[in-house]
Amino acid sequence: MPKVVKYNNQMNEINFGGYSEKELNMFFSLVFLAKEKGLNKLTIPFSELKELADGDKNKDRFINNLINVNKKLIKLNHQIEINNVIHIFSLFNTFSIDKNENVLIVQVNEIFTYMLNDLVGSFTRFDLIEFVSLKSIYSKNTFKLLKQWESTRVAKYELDTFRNLLGVPKGYTSTNFNERVLKPIMDELPNFFQGLKIDKTKTGKKVTGLIFSWKSKKNEKSKKVDVIDIIEISDKLNKAIEKAKKNRFIENLLTSDNIDTLIQMFQENDLIKGLNWAYKEIKQDVSTLNYLVKTIKTGAEKTEKKIVVKKAEEKVEEQESIFDKTFEE
Repeated sequence: MPKVVKYNNQMNEINFGGYSEKELNMFFSLVFLAKEKGLNKLTIPFSELKELADGDKNKDRFINNLINVNKKLIKLNHQIEINNVIHIFSLFNTFSIDKNENVLIVQVNEIFTYMLNDLVGSFTRFDLIEFVSLKSIYSKNTFKLLKQWESTRVAKYELDTFRNLLGVPKGYTSTNFNERVLKPIMDELPNFFQGLKIDKTKTGKKVTGLIFSWKSKKNEKSKKVDVIDIIEISDKLNKAIEKAKKNRFIENLLTSDNIDTLIQMFQENDLIKGLNWAYKEIKQDVSTLNYLVKTIKTGAEKTEKKIVVKKAEEKVEEQESIFDKTFEE
């Protein structure tokens, strides 16, 4: 089953060139695990992260790789402007390595939650397993860049921009660049981008740009069928989902991916209660899954109140008994 990494395209503007192969695997495994989790704190067992990232089996080296991932994130010094406010990119505000419990605890920085949550339109997605299988850091970084353009199958870069995004040493000559950067890319990536070719654009005699192009995969439709995830749910939950979809303000949010996310976040009874609550309470347009999640949480925590009509039969019988007794006396 594919393990889909998905993030806002802005992350492709960040230079991850200083990362080793293992560190890139680790970082994008964390991106995969944090996808659509909002501000929830995640406790990730070392064993799970090792399996996803093909991490080092030696505990000390594995922990050292984790430390380096976070250190290099802090040193990126990449600026992102949001609503005319410039922020220095720092994806995680919690990054704690518990050596006793053998777990990593992470939490996404609130400022950058939009990069991994409620993704519509401008996002990149790829299979983590394919990414981890690549050996060259240049292949890995190019792989994720090209995946942004999978719908058009053409990606154009100015040479300097491309070199910077891949962290190519400034001292690399054209020969070095061709042998150490482009060669491994062309050795590995045609396995994932059919008919991949690189055309060099020139200004005069100088190469100033690169154009990557590839073809659609043969039998793409049948391959897509092979990777469909089947989500099994109870009849009771299905009825709650179908009922919630009748609320036009949240109908578009109840996609298969989002339903899968909700199932992972809530116990079934809580989710049913929460969806019924959202169906009744949401009366305005909702554009983010986070808002729906908060409403479901509120509904799940509500104590159900039941009005029971107390029958008066016992009182009537008691009165009749007293009357009979008085009459007898």
